[in-house]
Amino acid sequence: MRRALLIPILPLALMACAPASTTGPEGPPTMGHGMTIVNVTATYRERILLPPGHVLKVRVEDVSRADAPTEVLAEHTEPLEGRAPPYQATLGFPSSQIDPRHTYAVRAEIRDPSGALRFTTDTRHAVLTHGAPASADIVLVAVR
Repeated sequence: MRRALLIPILPLALMACAPASTTGPEGPPTMGHGMTIVNVTATYRERILLPPGHVLKVRVEDVSRADAPTEVLAEHTEPLEGRAPPYQATLGFPSSQIDPRHTYAVRAEIRDPSGALRFTTDTRHAVLTHGAPASADIVLVAVR
C-alpha cells in the first residue's frame, strides 16, 4: 500500500530537484544561476567530408552598434576531427550581459589546419532579443 502511494509522488519530487529552465516574454531562456544558453546547429551544403585539422568556431555577438566592432558574449571552438555535419554547439554566458534593447546574432566559421577560412556565415542569425529565439540553424557557405 505504501509503495502504491509513493509511485505517483516520486516523479513530482524529481522534477522539483531539477535545475530551473525558464523562457518567456521577459527575456531569453536561462539555465539556473543566471546563465543564458544558446544552441546552434551549423552545416554546409557541399557534399564533402573535411579532413582532420579543421576547426569550427561559433560566437554570440552584440551587433547593436553599426559603427563599432562587435562585442563577443560567448565563443565555442571545437576541432572537427573528420566528423560529418551537422555540428552542434551550446554557448552559455551570464544573463547579466544581455541588454534587452540591444541586438544579438550568432555566427560560425570553419578554418582549415593552416588557419585559412573555408566556410563562413553569410546571413544574420538573430538570437535572444526582439522576439528572436535562443537557437539558430546556420548553413555555412564556402569561401572561394
